[in-house]
Amino acid sequence: MKREFKLLYVVLAVMVLSITTIGATYAYWTASTSSLSNAVNTGSTIYSISMNITPLYHDFSIIPMDDVDALKALGNQCKDKFDRGACSAYSIYVYDYNTDLNYISGIMDITTNNMQNLSYMMLRISDVYEEGRCVVIDEESYCIVKEATSMGDGVGLSLGDSYDVTGMTSTKFILLIWLTNLNTSQNDVDIGSFDAIITMQAGNGGEIKGSISSAIKIEDTGIGA
Repeated sequence: MKREFKLLYVVLAVMVLSITTIGATYAYWTASTSSLSNAVNTGSTIYSISMNITPLYHDFSIIPMDDVDALKALGNQCKDKFDRGACSAYSIYVYDYNTDLNYISGIMDITTNNMQNLSYMMLRISDVYEEGRCVVIDEESYCIVKEATSMGDGVGLSLGDSYDVTGMTSTKFILLIWLTNLNTSQNDVDIGSFDAIITMQAGNGGEIKGSISSAIKIEDTGIGA
């Protein structure tokens, strides 16, 4: 059976920047925008924080993957050793925040439809590379700040501990999402869709939200067929 990864799109705010149709039978929609500077209002104070969410690796079918292989798959552009899709990765760029901001943090809320075994990991750009915990993407080092975690009920999922941004004007993250391998057929439980809301919170009270949505079909692994 042929399985396809299709209808993947990222939407932040309300403006679609690009729509790209691929192939004759299915399409991918990708878009990204950011908030205007000084657009986050909390009470009587205006705080500045902006965010871009863009797909990094995603235009292929996927197969369930062992959690221990997540970092390796990201380093191989979300492909396994047989060149099959193994994950989806999203770049999260947080910038234009107040210079006196000390830290930011992130949470994710996700709603799934027939997707029981989604897992995720969060990485942050780093000046230090540590073997086994970091990967180089586009000549930049990203290291794990949130270990492989099951989506569970999908409410208030932590995207890592608070991140120190003292003296910085921007920082970058990678959100990695994949299907955890159960070593059995997962066609009945993991062919569906999800909608996720990413919220980055500023230590001074501001926050900004973006969304990721996807419909997934699994490649034929030959297990349980």
